[in-house]
Order: sequence, then C-alpha cells, then structure tokens
Amino acid sequence: MITNINIDTPAAAGALIRAQRMNQGLTQQTLADAAGVSRKFLIDLEGGHERAELGKTLEVLTALGLSLTTATPIPRGIDHDPQRRDYAATFTQLLAKNDFEFAIKMLADYASASLKAGRPLLQSSPQLNEPRWSAALAGITNYTANRLDQPAPAWTKHILPLDDAWLPAESYRSIREPMKQLTRSQTPRELAALNVFIRERSLATT
Repeated sequence: MITNINIDTPAAAGALIRAQRMNQGLTQQTLADAAGVSRKFLIDLEGGHERAELGKTLEVLTALGLSLTTATPIPRGIDHDPQRRDYAATFTQLLAKNDFEFAIKMLADYASASLKAGRPLLQSSPQLNEPRWSAALAGITNYTANRLDQPAPAWTKHILPLDDAWLPAESYRSIREPMKQLTRSQTPRELAALNVFIRERSLATT
C-alpha cells in the first residue's frame, strides 16, 4: 500500500527535491539549467528557504518529473485567473493597505499574465493616486506591448517620468548600492525611460 506523505514545510520540499536530484545523478547546475533557474535559487530551494518562488519551484519539480497533486478542487473564476484579474482594483487595494511587498509580486504577475494573454491587460489607466506605481505599471505595459510587437495603450503616453530614480523594492526594504547598480543595468528600457528600475528577470517573463 502506498502511503501519502504531506509536504507541509519548505524544508520537506527541499529535502525531496535534493534527494530526487541525487537519485537521478544530476548536479545542481545541471538541474538548474534544465529548469531554467539559477543555481543559487536551487541551493536555496534545497535548503528549505521559505521565500523560494512558487513558479520557479514548479519548474524544478517538472524538470525532475515530479508534480503536485491535491484532493481539493482548484478554484476557478475571475478571482483566480491572472488573465482576467482586475489589476487596477488590485493595485488600488494593495497600495491602500501599504502592502508593497505583495504589490511588487503583482507587478511580475501583471507582466506574465499580459504576455500569456497576448496583449497588455491594462488597456485603460489604472487611475492610481500613486505616481510611482502608475509609472511602474505604465513601464511594464509598454514593455509587454513591445515584446508582443503591439502599440502601447494610449494611457501610458500620459504618464510622466519620475523626478528621481525609483526601485519599487525600496518600498519595503533597504537595498545596497551594488544591487541598485545591477538592477539599473538589467532594467528594460521601457521602465528606465520612466525612471523606474526593476530587473527584467524579476518580471518573470523569460
């Protein structure tokens, strides 16, 4: 009889991934390359790092021939479908709660969902009262439009560049100067043009 074992902690997931990798005779670099993640991410994942990104974790599991299953039905509908999410309302709510960390994750979610949908999902202005976040969304909208070889929605042309360089991650944590420089060097030109700096890889679009 097969006994189901719950994986209910990051450490348990990391231990399973490490054991499967070693059983398959894979090095960390080989598995990282197959999954399209960095070796550092895989090291953190195998070590049970609590902040490992779920999307990348699923890529690692797929590369090992593993999958996640559940006996609970997966929720459906607009609230659970990124391509149908009301991003204007989502950002309005997150900024009102000062939930900047999750708002940054939603920037990446917006970029990925737009590319999967084949069009920028914010076709009209989100009408935020936060110039920085408006600029970030406009920059990502322009970025996805260019990636899809489409004209950017008209509202983005009315968003002016910020007076000072801004890294959204600084909304909730301090960033050392070397990382700031790296972020600036790896920011898509559409965001840099608005004085917003986010590494392209952080948009989870590659």
